[in-house]
Amino acid sequence: MKLRGSVAIGLVTTLMLTLTTFASSAQAATPLRVGVAYDTGGPGDHSFDDAVVQGLTMAGKRFPMQVSATVTIGSDADREMRLRSLVTKDCNPIIAVGAGYATALSNVAVDFPSIQFVIVNDASIRRLNVTSLVFSENQGGYLAGVTAALATRTGKIGLVGTTGSPYEGGFTAGAHYVKKDIMVNTSLGSDSALVLTKGLISAGADVIFLTMPGSGSDVLKAVASANKGGSNIGLIFVEPDQYVTLSASARRFILASLVKRVDRAIVNVIAESVSGRTVIDVLDANAGIYGRRYGIQGHFIELSLWSPLVAKYRNVINSAAEKASKLSL
Repeated sequence: MKLRGSVAIGLVTTLMLTLTTFASSAQAATPLRVGVAYDTGGPGDHSFDDAVVQGLTMAGKRFPMQVSATVTIGSDADREMRLRSLVTKDCNPIIAVGAGYATALSNVAVDFPSIQFVIVNDASIRRLNVTSLVFSENQGGYLAGVTAALATRTGKIGLVGTTGSPYEGGFTAGAHYVKKDIMVNTSLGSDSALVLTKGLISAGADVIFLTMPGSGSDVLKAVASANKGGSNIGLIFVEPDQYVTLSASARRFILASLVKRVDRAIVNVIAESVSGRTVIDVLDANAGIYGRRYGIQGHFIELSLWSPLVAKYRNVINSAAEKASKLSL
């Protein structure tokens, strides 16, 4: 659990459930040739691409490795071409950043069964040579629900997400862990995050957990605007799923952010590759989907506390994190 410093707090404190280090492994005699296919935007996107860059940088300090990288323009045909280009460079493993690569990777993985492919934040490909890296979003939702329940003044909180959001159950359970009678509203669907958020604000929610991917800047502006009108609304968001453009005035309305440590997951996968192993835990036996699901245990999901309003509850949140870490899908 990580506490982000602000002007009011004046420090950065790291609260850890467990101290975790990746197991040391014998380094290969020759450098590992790692391929990475970035999503649109590439490095500098303030999202998953940057998180993968950070992971590769961390891994490069530990292991002898060479990285070949490419950036897609977004179409399935281009994504497939990018993956195949990395195959021709003798890369293994090859990392595809984001669920947008699912269709292309399904096609390519069939043709190259001896290459281990890795896809970040997706678990839909039924191939033993595809490692899906995903996160226990219900555990993260639980932490967000606890935080929202501790911060609310009105007893009404809300979640914004897509239909079938994996965060929803955990968020509700975490909120009720703190306050049995709290009102939890969820606004799920295909409408924009801004539209869904405004609906929750109109319904009286004063803490909103934003889980929809993409920029959260418009939502933050709406929260700031409502607060100028006399409301007192706080926002919790997800990194690296979302990124926000922060102004000094808007920053104070962010209570916390849930952080998926994609960088740590990348290091974990590369460490296994260097040791000659693949990450193929069974994620869905019936569907034949393999990879690894990362959670609070091992420090792969963190909660960054941005505001003194919730920072004072860090011990309560840490205790709740232990409970959340035991949740399974």
